[in-house]
Amino acid sequence: MATYRVRVRNNQAALNRFLRSPDGPVVQHVGEIMRETANLGRRTIRVDTGLARDTIYSNALGLANHVVGRAGSLAPYAYWLDVGTGIYGPTGKPIVPKRAKVLVFTPKGSNVTVFAASVKGIKGDRWLRRAFTLACPYPVADLAPT
Repeated sequence: MATYRVRVRNNQAALNRFLRSPDGPVVQHVGEIMRETANLGRRTIRVDTGLARDTIYSNALGLANHVVGRAGSLAPYAYWLDVGTGIYGPTGKPIVPKRAKVLVFTPKGSNVTVFAASVKGIKGDRWLRRAFTLACPYPVADLAPT
């Protein structure tokens, strides 16, 4: 029986360029997935004024020991469009006033002022999750919204 010895020497600088450099193929691939996620998100997010859609962003960066890709919207209410509010959101409870006895609001497209002790909220449509699942060629684990 023949015995062989193999010695492998890593070129650490080349490996770091390959994995973590902004020009490296790994960061470029993650960036492409995030850009596609942002593009799909722009097409599927609910639009009222357009602020959430206009502030959708994506980026990818190589850090010391991993590559991070991010996509989302800078609008403060984009999270709630994704996961929902009230009974449909993470708390599962109706929306009630904190410092008053009733909620007061005027629905869009109406001139009537509404007084309500509580409201159900809105259903989240998981627009960002759907966009990422379609854009990513790899299996995506469904994590509970936080």
